[in-house]
This record gives sequence, C-alpha cells and structure tokens, in this order.
Amino acid sequence: MFPAIIIGLIILGIEFITGIIANGLMIIVNCSEWIRNRKLSCCDMILTSLGISRFFLQCMLMINGTVFQLSTKMNEQCAMSKTLTVLWMFLNTLSLWFATWLSVFYCVKIANFCQPLFLWLKRRISGLVPQLLMGSFLVSLVTCLLFINAIARKYIDHSMNTLSGNTTRGCQYTFDLSSRFFILSMLGYSSPFIIFIISSVLLIISLWRHSKRMEKTTSSSRDTITEAHVRAIKGLISFIFFYISYFVALVIFLLELFANFLSLWVVIMGAYPSGHTVILILGNPKLKRVAVRVLHYAGCRLMLYQ
Repeated sequence: MFPAIIIGLIILGIEFITGIIANGLMIIVNCSEWIRNRKLSCCDMILTSLGISRFFLQCMLMINGTVFQLSTKMNEQCAMSKTLTVLWMFLNTLSLWFATWLSVFYCVKIANFCQPLFLWLKRRISGLVPQLLMGSFLVSLVTCLLFINAIARKYIDHSMNTLSGNTTRGCQYTFDLSSRFFILSMLGYSSPFIIFIISSVLLIISLWRHSKRMEKTTSSSRDTITEAHVRAIKGLISFIFFYISYFVALVIFLLELFANFLSLWVVIMGAYPSGHTVILILGNPKLKRVAVRVLHYAGCRLMLYQ
C-alpha cells in the first residue's frame, strides 16, 4: 500500500508541474501579446481562458489528490472542506466549457458546410466568443451555487441528527451521492461533452469530404486547408481521449465503484488538464516556438550549473 501511495504522489507531482508550466506558458505568451498589441485574437482569447481555468484546476486536483493519496480511511478522505469541493467543481465545469468552445471555434473556422445556421455561425463566431466565455462562467457559477445549497441542506440534516443523539459518520455529505448531486454533476459535464462531440463529428466529415475532392482533382501533396484540418483533428482526437478518460474516471470516482482504487482515478483525472494543454502547445506554432526557446534556455542553465 505504501509504495502505491508514493508512486501516486510522484505521478501527481509530475502532472502538477507539467500542467502548471504548460498552462502558465500559454497564459504568459497570450497575455504578453495582448499587452503589446492591445488586442487578442478569438482563438487566443479562448486559449488564455482555458489556460487560466486549468492552471487553478491543476492546483485543486493536486490538493485534493494529495488528500486522497495520504488518506487510508473513507472518513479521512471526507475531511476535504466544502469550499474546496465547490471550487473544484466550478473550475472543472468551466475548463470543460472553454475546451468545448475551442473545438467549436475550430469547427466553424475550418469546416465547410452550406447550411444557413453554419454559415451564420461562420460570420458571427468571432463576435460571439466573448459572450460564450462569459456565458460559460455564469453557467458554471449557477451550477455551483445550486450545489452549495444542496450541500448546506444535507449538512443541516446531519447536524440535527447529531444533536438528537444519533451517531453518524463525519463529513458524510461530501461524497454522499444523492440524486441532486449526481444530476447537477452530469448536467454540468454532459452538456459541453455533447456539444464537443457534434463539433468534432462535423469537422471530421468536412475533412473527409475535402480529402475526397482533393483526390479527384490533384495528386500533389496536401494543400494548406487540408493541413489545417489535420492539425485540428489531431488536437480534437487527443482531447477526445483525455476527455473520455477524465469523464469515466470522474464518474467512477464519484460513484465509488472501486473504492480501493480511488487514488488511481484521481491520477487519471490529473492527466487531463496537463496532457491536453501540452498537445495544444505542440499544435500551435507560436506557443511551440516559445516553448522550444524556454526549454533551450532551461537546458543551457542546467549545463552551466553542472
């Protein structure tokens, strides 16, 4: 048991450091460009919002993950405060919405369809981005406010039972999966996931149709549009992998289906905000160029100290 805890803490530490550096890099680069040029593109606006939400989400996952790794009993695991639980839920929902709007933005800008709704979105998506980001913030906030009320009522009932002389387990409200808690969680996570799946399928269909047309017209290498499709699809496929693994681990974690492996699900959840951000950086020429320079500078500094 003890070696497993040590390994889990090491993996969480690696995920935490990777996520903090990757998301921090994305925030610094885009904010520097915003300060220098007094403006920020819509894609960079989404990336910056995503980086900020994931930066703090990674911190929350590290704190909560450490609690679960060092706990040996369920009552000790329930010692996590209500404030941390609500903050984690808010940041988690917010980051999922931001990542979903990033995939929607890729779909609308890259894919080609003749439907009136899609053409309207293609013309208006740049102006809608700030509203979508603010709407995601409000939706996540409302979900958490409802969740706070659910926890508060359950906590009052728990206190009244204690005053009446009944014996109850401490902090039972934290992971007691009432139907209200489960429904709020699933609504918060399923909505952006459904939108993401729709945008991903549309983008894949557009890429397939474009590839077929290119095969009939020319045998040369891929053109610029096809390359843009391929880069976006790689990012979306990676996000699908991280999102599904995160979603499955989260459901198992909340339902406590495998109570002896709760720390494993925490480790899997920690890989999402760090791993996908790294792939986003590798797929973005500007961020990748800065990351290479930072790694080169860090390598040179390490060689000087040796």
